[in-house]
Amino acid sequence: MNTVGVIAEFNPLHKGHEYLLQTAKKQCGAEYVIVIMSGSFTQRGEPAIYDKFVRTRWALSCGADLVIEMPTAAACASAKDFARCGVSLLAACGSVSHLAFGCENADLPQLMTLSRLLSTEPRLYKQALKQALKEGLSWPAARGHALTVLAKESCAGIDLPPKAALEQLLKQPNNILALEYLQAIHETKTQFNHSITPVPIQRIFAGYHDTSLSKSFCSASALRQAILNGGHSDRFLCHFPEGIRQDAAEVIETEPAMTRDALSSMLVLRLLNTGEEDLARILDMDPYLNGRIHNMTEYFTGFDDFAGRLATRAYTGTRISRVLLHILLGIQSSHRQDLIRCHYAPYLRILGFKKSSAPLLGQIKKNCQAPMISRPAAASRQLISPQAQQLFDLDTYAARIYQSLQSIKKGTPVPHEFRQKLVIL
Repeated sequence: MNTVGVIAEFNPLHKGHEYLLQTAKKQCGAEYVIVIMSGSFTQRGEPAIYDKFVRTRWALSCGADLVIEMPTAAACASAKDFARCGVSLLAACGSVSHLAFGCENADLPQLMTLSRLLSTEPRLYKQALKQALKEGLSWPAARGHALTVLAKESCAGIDLPPKAALEQLLKQPNNILALEYLQAIHETKTQFNHSITPVPIQRIFAGYHDTSLSKSFCSASALRQAILNGGHSDRFLCHFPEGIRQDAAEVIETEPAMTRDALSSMLVLRLLNTGEEDLARILDMDPYLNGRIHNMTEYFTGFDDFAGRLATRAYTGTRISRVLLHILLGIQSSHRQDLIRCHYAPYLRILGFKKSSAPLLGQIKKNCQAPMISRPAAASRQLISPQAQQLFDLDTYAARIYQSLQSIKKGTPVPHEFRQKLVIL
């Protein structure tokens, strides 16, 4: 029985995501699709525009058979940790044969070559990377520069694309994630004894950062922006899959769309009550950024504005937003160590499934290498390590923050997630 895994945020789910789910199932000859999905917060360092239960319902309506939540510590982390956790959770299911992912460059041999380089780090690559970081380039830019140096030098036995093509490839977030997925598949084989086959799927829709709605397939960024801008919903509802369009219209009408600036009051309170010593424990913090945040807090007027003030050539806006979110949620470097000790698969938190996926659930229960959690209120009895408990406690805290923001925006209490039912279609 082939089962394909997809790692996603679905923030929100659009027609391009439906295409990915359906194409993945078809290309892999899979009976089932398992989605590892971010929960309340995302890798961009912001709250998901709609809650994880809404997004789970949409995913199940558009081709997924089972949705598992990625732990918050990984969902809000760098591409490397995000990919490693997603792959590890799929491997821990014990039933996944393929991993499908959308990318701008679907040339698997070329992606594999680049992935091996990033894993082995030849001497010339490490030298170029160190020099680029020293010159103030951000980590993504420095890594791209180091790979182009390798391409220029035409290292023996290394077949890389031309410098211009390589630079373009490494500018695309989905290509970067694809490389991380390939590394993670290789690095997790021994731990989980899996044989997951990577399946890159060519993106036919808009680029990750494209904010235009003019194309048949828009990006999630464009759809989020259109929702937040308001106006007549007919202008953007057509970009939701037909099967969830009516549901999406009702959600947009009745549920508040969440943004980073909704976190502003909570964030500034946390900044004012957190000294430099405590900030130093935050994941992805370094001494320079610590001092910069501490010195500029008096200029705080909102999350987005503050992130913009902190950004420099060496610190991308996304990285700054992630660090600020880490401060707000209390995500520390120790949480990353907890992930590592749990091999990035501390538990399988089930968000929802289709009734027709009963055989898949039975197989996972038989073969899984991590506790399956379907009732979060009873999770403590299932978790097998203090590290897993720490990570689950963080998930619960993040969900409470998100729930509080929803309640404030709606003007009516939103139920605690422990009282939310599994999404079953």
